[in-house]
Amino acid sequence: MNAFASPARVLFAAMAALPLLAACTDGEKSEVDAAALASAEKQVAELESAVRQVADDSAILQNELKYTRGLDRHDEKLSRDAFWPDAIITYGNVIPPNDIGTWANSVHSKRAAHQHHVTGLTLDVDGDTAHEEGYILFTADVQRDTSADTNGVPSPGRVLRGSKATLGTGRYVNRYERRDGQWKMAVHEYVHDLSVSFEPVDLCATACMGRWDPADLSYQRPLQALSESERGQRIERGKKPTEQLLP
Repeated sequence: MNAFASPARVLFAAMAALPLLAACTDGEKSEVDAAALASAEKQVAELESAVRQVADDSAILQNELKYTRGLDRHDEKLSRDAFWPDAIITYGNVIPPNDIGTWANSVHSKRAAHQHHVTGLTLDVDGDTAHEEGYILFTADVQRDTSADTNGVPSPGRVLRGSKATLGTGRYVNRYERRDGQWKMAVHEYVHDLSVSFEPVDLCATACMGRWDPADLSYQRPLQALSESERGQRIERGKKPTEQLLP
């Protein structure tokens, strides 16, 4: 019995027994107490099962979001850490887990911008194995205007005039394994469903502040509100998408 369940068992037993015991004679209390304890134990078991399910679901979702954040922030460590070292990753071709961050960055850095959104997760958890399907909505294929590039780390950049962007949907179909108490992907398959082409708006021409390196605002600890001057500086750097900006 874990530390959470022990006090819960006592609490549930006491709450269930008190109303019954109050209405009983001394001779009846032992029998009622046993029935109340049995009922309380059943409730505790159900509660423990529900808590485990919530904990498993949350851990798997957090791992999935770690992976997509790693993709969108070009954070190789985040992307790689979402998989076990022996995982099988397939995007048409099989990609070794150690190479997933490098591979993704090389593809995405050729674009002006991209995002990945995971929704609609369904989970089938069986002990230390879980099968998961997550719907993925993504933007990609926004061609980059390289004439504005400078030396340094690639970051969201200017859109090539006249280019199209892709709004795509697909699914991540994964097998998760829990090892040493931690959930990570053991098999990752991408299944494409739909693509729509449209004309993008070149936000980086006027107000782009995002980065593909640790200088991105989301890495700042503690987060401080930007002054008007600091915000203006970030926007200006966004017009030179590969200018080095250290945290």
